[in-house]
Amino acid sequence: MRDYRQEFSDFSPLVYLNCAYQGAFPKVTVERVHQSVDLKSQPYRLNAPEYFGLPDRVRAGIARLVGADPSEIAIATSATQGIGIAAAGLNLGPGDEVVVRAANFPSNLFTWLHLQRKGVTVKVVRSTSDETSLDDVAAELTPRTRLLALDWVSYSTGYRIDLAAFGSMIHDRGGIFVVDGTQGVGANELNLHALPVDVMACAGYKWILGPYGTGFAYVAKSLLTKLDLPVINWHSVVGAHEFDSLPKENFRLIPEARVFDSGETGNFLNLHGLESSLEYVAGVTPATVHSHCRQLLRRLEEGLRARGFVLSAAALPGHESTILCFRAATPAATAELYQKFTANKISVSLRHGMIRVSPYLYNDGTDIDRLLEIARSA
Repeated sequence: MRDYRQEFSDFSPLVYLNCAYQGAFPKVTVERVHQSVDLKSQPYRLNAPEYFGLPDRVRAGIARLVGADPSEIAIATSATQGIGIAAAGLNLGPGDEVVVRAANFPSNLFTWLHLQRKGVTVKVVRSTSDETSLDDVAAELTPRTRLLALDWVSYSTGYRIDLAAFGSMIHDRGGIFVVDGTQGVGANELNLHALPVDVMACAGYKWILGPYGTGFAYVAKSLLTKLDLPVINWHSVVGAHEFDSLPKENFRLIPEARVFDSGETGNFLNLHGLESSLEYVAGVTPATVHSHCRQLLRRLEEGLRARGFVLSAAALPGHESTILCFRAATPAATAELYQKFTANKISVSLRHGMIRVSPYLYNDGTDIDRLLEIARSA
């Protein structure tokens, strides 16, 4: 078997089970970032075509990863920016309704709540469990619902929703489906062209293993002409490659998602790193990442159940991801166990009263057994 651990930095004596917090750079990405620093320290080596070539290569790499066309990919600095493309571009106002889930990551919640200042009605689905129920969401939909915004994989539980089911439900009512894919892209196979998803936003620093401050937004071709563009990036203008020949007045925008790119799109320090990480993830494949992590999390599930811990809904068949959360008998006991993990150099996260475990290719069964051994003494 391929020894993936050798392809990352040595974390010992710490056990890193926290990819949902920060994905680690592979060694090849570290090397690429160093090369980028060298370029910036000798800027005469930065060729003008790279300003366009690097973003286009990254765009193509993202498109291959998610099953989309490069023309549907906007390069962003965060999931928040990607979600904002829809929030700002649809010109929602009085009479329009948006449905979100209370358990969404803040980027996919506050962005929509902020539209209330414009008279938009924002309905927040509050479930008693950590599952995302079709019935609970359907109960909030009305003929005025313009948009449904959900997380593909919950950051706080690891629960993975059925994109096809939720997307079809809102499409059947004439609405738009916006998804935060941050905790799923790179660790799960994905073909957006086969799914009723209109916008998917994603941060690049988790399961894509990219630098912080990177991300993307997928905008389906059918939605592009319906979105307003509040601020224009000059790279978005037809003929931008010919800088000295740019039109001064009668310009035209490129009819692609790139018009929503972040400013200074050719961010060499970040995009060289992201490009390398995209190449790495594509090489190992999301299917391999998912299979490896699921094998480890099944081992964890068995051990936790045997010790009486309560698992999150991410353990339910059909909703598994590369994240699993669990809790002890009481919130105080859960917090105490989290501190014990930290003291014993096991890196996990504490989210909403649950301990979140998110392994990657650099982990193996001994890491899970070490966690379980500490949990046994709790």
